[in-house]
Amino acid sequence: KNTNHMEDLEHAMEKAAAEITRLGGEASRLDGEISTLETDIGSTTSNMKERLALRNTEEADFKQALMDDSDAVQLLEKAIESMREFYKRNKIDFALVAKKSHQEPKYTENPDKAPETSWSGSSYGGQSEETSGVVAILEMVAEDLKGEMKVGRKDDANAQEMYMSEYRKMKDTLNAQMAVKLAKETELSDVNADKLDLEEEKDAKGNDKDAEASLKQSIYQDCSWVGSHFQSRRDSRKAEMDGLVEAKGYLAGVESGEVI
Repeated sequence: KNTNHMEDLEHAMEKAAAEITRLGGEASRLDGEISTLETDIGSTTSNMKERLALRNTEEADFKQALMDDSDAVQLLEKAIESMREFYKRNKIDFALVAKKSHQEPKYTENPDKAPETSWSGSSYGGQSEETSGVVAILEMVAEDLKGEMKVGRKDDANAQEMYMSEYRKMKDTLNAQMAVKLAKETELSDVNADKLDLEEEKDAKGNDKDAEASLKQSIYQDCSWVGSHFQSRRDSRKAEMDGLVEAKGYLAGVESGEVI
């Protein structure tokens, strides 16, 4: 019975050792997967930070450009208004001035002779025509800047929409990676717990086996002692019995007067 029990314990220990090895491999696999997930999570987080930094830079550049354009428009409008006030104070019909055509100077074939102009005589009217041309240019520049501001606002809105779309995708990816990592960590915890239980069970079986081995050795020693001393003990016991029988016979003879 002792031998059978020891064999059962040995088989249980071998089975536990095999399962411990399998669980160890499973734990190593899970450790590797968790490590990979941690790298992926770090990469996703880094990408999110970089994308946010880029968006913040874009937003700052847009706001600065919008402010610059707005300031320029205000400056141009003030300049145009100042010029209009000048004409008003001097009672110059700005509409009529704007309609005058600018006459280009006519050159002769003689390079030493100055070109003829209409800037002298009774028809000279100062720089009214040039002034009206400058006002028109300023108005055109102001309108262009307003157009750029409008386009900039639209581009910024599109950039923000694109950023939010990318952010949501990266956030979903990050959440999925975190969920998988948590599941893997839970699985690893369970595997390690099972492995620890089996190791403790295997150690207990080993202790039981050692105890059984000690018992077997003790029984063997007892049996060996009995085996080696049985005959001598038997002979001694027989001699004792013979002695007792002889003593009993002697006593019986004394009582009957047969032995003097």
